Amino acid sequence: MKPILSSLSLSENYPNYNALLQDDIQSFIEENKDKKITQTLLNLPKEYQGLQIEIGNQIKSLQKSKSKLALWYASDNIIFPPSLSIEQASSEITAEYKASLIENNDKINGENQTLVDLTGGMGVDSFYFSKKVKKVIYIEQNELLANIAKHNFEQLGAKNIEVLCGNSEDFLEKARNENIVFDWIYLDPARRDNIQKKVFLLEDSQPNMVELWKSFKDVGKKWLLKTAPLLDIQLVINRLTHIKKVEVVALKNECKEVLYQLDSSNSSLGKADSEKIGISAINLHEQNFSEENFEKTQIESFDFLLESEKEIFIDYSIKNEIQNFLYEPNVAVLKAGAFKSIAKKYQLNKFSSNTHLYTSQKLKKDFVGKIFKITEVISFSKKEVKRKFGKKQLNVVTRNFPMSVKELRKQFSVLEGDNQFLFFTTITSKSVDEKIVILCEKIKS
Repeated sequence: MKPILSSLSLSENYPNYNALLQDDIQSFIEENKDKKITQTLLNLPKEYQGLQIEIGNQIKSLQKSKSKLALWYASDNIIFPPSLSIEQASSEITAEYKASLIENNDKINGENQTLVDLTGGMGVDSFYFSKKVKKVIYIEQNELLANIAKHNFEQLGAKNIEVLCGNSEDFLEKARNENIVFDWIYLDPARRDNIQKKVFLLEDSQPNMVELWKSFKDVGKKWLLKTAPLLDIQLVINRLTHIKKVEVVALKNECKEVLYQLDSSNSSLGKADSEKIGISAINLHEQNFSEENFEKTQIESFDFLLESEKEIFIDYSIKNEIQNFLYEPNVAVLKAGAFKSIAKKYQLNKFSSNTHLYTSQKLKKDFVGKIFKITEVISFSKKEVKRKFGKKQLNVVTRNFPMSVKELRKQFSVLEGDNQFLFFTTITSKSVDEKIVILCEKIKS
């Protein structure tokens, strides 16, 4: 298949960006990459004045990428796109995790030859996919991004990525007309409209995944779709067919993305089987991440079936039955909706249907989330809370409680604390909600 646009060259298409590669400008950027941009640009040498916008953008993007894109940050002669692309790009650690999903499928189904990234962007995902498949086809309709990505792939030594600039739907249409079927298609739709306002529904993203799937699902044997964490999982399941698995991915207990693996070749998958879809809640703990030591990254994972979640019966605690330990699942588990499945696996009692806190008599060391040792439980009474905890140094946490942390600190004069926590929450006892306060000490982050 011929490239949609083959003339991709920074020197030919974007000379101002190409000028950034000059040794003296690279040295200037390196010397000022940790300084305030406004002051740096005011002190810009006269010979660089014509590149003020580009130099400012490079410094701003470098600062944003320091922890998120460590390889890009540390590599020589890398050109950064406008900072919005940095914000929208996957982090290296989540991109590496996505690539591991392709590798895991390879081990079962044989080697995958080609993966198409329909929404290439900065190219972080394409770069890590290229380490797991024979060839990656990167597609991006923004010419500047495509030119920069091609340059950066060359600097990073990725020789098996073909960079195309054009419309992804045109590409798929051409592939279908030529009877080409790819092993994997990856899609991370743009979640901003024409005026850069954030959108969340599949139909409002670009490209429209619902229409794309209806028209082109047979062009790829398997698809991997990335959506924003705010998009409801059940809503996506209701809108698409052939979903095989869902992965909710968090990094250091912050939910980053939700991934949907779709298998167009499996005729048994469809909406009728939606409740049998497997869901994995993944929480990655970064430990000096690099491409070479990804295996050292701690991964908390919890797997369950939607079907099982709906059928599980669990026990709810009442105030006098709250036991020795308090558990709060990580954000990936909460986003995935495994509220009853997690209670069943670890044999925990849940506070109430709307309070996602749990308790047990014996410690469950392998719990996927935070663990606290309970010291005291009292009913919520303004007088009692102030008497017991006023002017003490405590971390204040609210879960399913009508007051904010700020309001509670102010009303009860609770000072900032260290390892002791004060949970304000709600428990259901005999169908009646009761507000309670729990003093505890964290034993697992």
